[in-house]
Amino acid sequence: MAKKLSKPELFEALGYKPHAGQILVHRSTAPRRVLACGVRWGKSTCAVMEAAAALLQPREACLGWTVAPTLDLARLIFQRTASTLLRKMRHRVKLYSPREQRLVVVNLGGGLSVLEGKTADNPTSLLGESLDFAIVDEVVRMRESVWTEHLSQRLLDRRGWALFLSTPRGRDFFWKLFRRGQNGRDKDFESWSSPSWANPMLDRAVIEEERGRLTAEAFASQYEGQFTGEDPDPCDVCHGPSRDVPATFLLREGEAIGRCAECGRSVDARGRTIVKRHSNGTASVVVIELRERRGEPAEVHFSEAAADQRGPVLTAPGGPALEVDV
Repeated sequence: MAKKLSKPELFEALGYKPHAGQILVHRSTAPRRVLACGVRWGKSTCAVMEAAAALLQPREACLGWTVAPTLDLARLIFQRTASTLLRKMRHRVKLYSPREQRLVVVNLGGGLSVLEGKTADNPTSLLGESLDFAIVDEVVRMRESVWTEHLSQRLLDRRGWALFLSTPRGRDFFWKLFRRGQNGRDKDFESWSSPSWANPMLDRAVIEEERGRLTAEAFASQYEGQFTGEDPDPCDVCHGPSRDVPATFLLREGEAIGRCAECGRSVDARGRTIVKRHSNGTASVVVIELRERRGEPAEVHFSEAAADQRGPVLTAPGGPALEVDV
């Protein structure tokens, strides 16, 4: 059996020069990798090269899937992988069937490696096989059950890896996968988020022109690669927003509202959340500022209104309103 494949040498042979963000993904050995980036960042190209490397890795046999919500989307990474190997290493392609979405390659060890394109619109078709790897594209358009009930089990006995790709949207299932790869929450996960302009082939000035044509939320999602909307889960550090804290917080003179280093929300002097999670899902905090002067009655300043997602407004006597983000 030949020695272990060198990705840098393979990429050079394939004419692929990954940018800095793609290199991080290729170097990772995490069993579960999550790539949440802006449009045209190069997510699909990164996945194609990961598939090519997996297929050519020396071993007796290998089976991998590319999975997407629809048949048309499933074809994209599958066909690009096949085209890359047909163009650069045709002598290693034993079988290519676009109709069946099946590619058979003779790997560097002489074994047979198989890549199949699958669609998630019929999850029962994802049952039965044991996989060495799975590349899951456009995850935001999939039901969570496709992974939890159909795909994840296919990787167990061969200790296979999975690569999840998508442009982020809201705090959905893809967000949950991404979050597991941040700050060491799950040792088997690693995740990355990056804006479209991290791709050196794109002109940032052209991208910036789109900022004025889209809502702030749409631009943040599509081009900045950010998850938008309210996070439904409590912070791992301050545990907020929480249903268990009071709806109001008493701020004494000399004290200040702090910020959680993890989520950036309001915390008390001990680093505990002061943000209330309401039954309707919104989060807010009403701050009561207590000012005490020797020999004078204490002054109490209420927020003008209960906070929404941005926080309350405190009115200081003789001064401008102070806005406090939750």
